[in-house]
Amino acid sequence: GDLIAAVVDIIIPRTDTPGALDAGVPRFIEQMFKDVYSPVEQKRYLDALAAFDHAGGTPLLQLDATQRKALVSRLHGEAIASGVRPASAQAFVLMTKKLAMLGFFMSEPGCTQVLQYVAIPGSYQADIPLSKAGNGHAWAVETVLRL
Repeated sequence: GDLIAAVVDIIIPRTDTPGALDAGVPRFIEQMFKDVYSPVEQKRYLDALAAFDHAGGTPLLQLDATQRKALVSRLHGEAIASGVRPASAQAFVLMTKKLAMLGFFMSEPGCTQVLQYVAIPGSYQADIPLSKAGNGHAWAVETVLRL
């Protein structure tokens, strides 16, 4: 609970728009874990979580905010640069990032305050500058959920 909340807050912090905690991402991850993940996927995630919590030598929740962010950033960079082993700290960061982004951009704050959202769109305007198409924000669109 608290560990995942700390990590998703680093991945999608509150700025001038809501962050992962505002959007209820920890609850989303908990529900995905319970209702969608198979027992094999659950074990893989929990093993990676355990590896992550010991990756910095000190449990994440005992680190200050700067140390937490540095650890998550380092592990994310390592995962991107050299790939990940199952049940590794790097795997936990990437799995949690994927879940955090999925939950955040499916949430009301993610769709309506970060992405562009128009419940009833107006007329179609083809070939207009991006600056006139929502100031560069991506559109909130319905997609197929693939895990």
